Amino acid sequence: MRRILFLVLIALAAAVAGGVYWYQTSMEEQVAASRWLSYSLDKVKSVHILREGESYTLAAAGNGWETRGQDASSGVSAGALRDRVRDYLKRLSELVPLLSFEEYGPDAPKEHGLDEPGVKLFLEFRGESVPPLEIWFSRDESGRTYGWNSKTPERAYEFGGEVYGQFDQPAAHFLDTKVFHFDEERVYQVQLVQPFGSSWLVQGGKNGFFFALPGYLKGKAASASELKLYLHALALLRASRLVLEPAEPERGMAALTIKVWTGKDKEPSMVEFFTIEDDSKHYFGRSSWLTVPFLLDTESVSQLVKSAFDVQGRNVFTLDIGQVAVIVIINGDRRYVVRREHAGWRVEGGEKKVPGIDMALWRFTELQFEALPLNNLAATAVKLMHCRLLDGDGNELKAVTFYADPTLPPGQCWMKNGDGMYYPVSGRLLNDLQGMFPGGPVKTE
Repeated sequence: MRRILFLVLIALAAAVAGGVYWYQTSMEEQVAASRWLSYSLDKVKSVHILREGESYTLAAAGNGWETRGQDASSGVSAGALRDRVRDYLKRLSELVPLLSFEEYGPDAPKEHGLDEPGVKLFLEFRGESVPPLEIWFSRDESGRTYGWNSKTPERAYEFGGEVYGQFDQPAAHFLDTKVFHFDEERVYQVQLVQPFGSSWLVQGGKNGFFFALPGYLKGKAASASELKLYLHALALLRASRLVLEPAEPERGMAALTIKVWTGKDKEPSMVEFFTIEDDSKHYFGRSSWLTVPFLLDTESVSQLVKSAFDVQGRNVFTLDIGQVAVIVIINGDRRYVVRREHAGWRVEGGEKKVPGIDMALWRFTELQFEALPLNNLAATAVKLMHCRLLDGDGNELKAVTFYADPTLPPGQCWMKNGDGMYYPVSGRLLNDLQGMFPGGPVKTE
């Protein structure tokens, strides 16, 4: 009796173990069957993407990726944004289906639009151990996404509606459209060339940038702030569209060429812009950074055109306002002598302090000419005010004369500096000084 009971228990234990094994195996098979992809896509070497109206390939190239156009025989390729390609493949490998459908082979009747998928992907891998992978995506009228892959060809999968848009990406989504490639902090030379306009070349030195061209500005300082803004705009510049097919400019001479040298580079980062005969809204561009030509809208190109005047240092003079101890102002028939005291500024012969002098001195240092200076004034100019700035020992630091001229734009006046040139400047400083020191005999109460 005991022996029979023992045998029954063994049989029951074997049956339970077999049932558990069958259940676990069945569940594992179901999980594996419902899984979208059973391996990562880290070793993908190329992805050919076929979508409505477009066909292109993302291919690994060195440490990065490149985008190739539909005509592979043309050899046209452009750099792709590595992070976007990686994100695309990561999303693809980590997809989690909502449902899976059995017996859904390629030869079976197609449902949910998979007979004519809107997106087809063809993946190839490094090495021969992993076979190529084909993936389809479609979207039905309700917005749900359906997928199929050649790894599990007998199954189809349902995904959330947002999945289709994640993989229905145009080539432009991956393209690196940056036109220039340079480190803004290491720039030591910038050149702009126009065959029929202002051209210039500035070179960096210990005390900033100075003009090498044009000849009349050689050795003169360029505006550090203007150059910094200009270089930043160049660094951010993006092409409107890359030309992923063999193309050459219609005209041999570029309308605009910009070159930027950085670090120890012997060759500059260079971009050329050419006019397009039948398209006045765009320029055809070639870049030393991009491997393909590009188009850029006319408005953006026009903003890149800077004359030598635009980038030169336009401060009329430099002045250490801390050294100014005396200001002599002649306004019409009045003469004022203003001295710095511990409590402020005071006019000789008067008791009241004069407010606003320090602000006026600061505005002297900020004076910039609004157009090119002249050697001689027109007969329409009228002298208004003469100012001399002296140090504590009576030595002249600066002497300037202001002139009104109805031919100047509103809000401007002429100012003659010690170098004998006449500069068109903002009239704000003159207006302030006229308000503080009006014409007529001085009162000495």
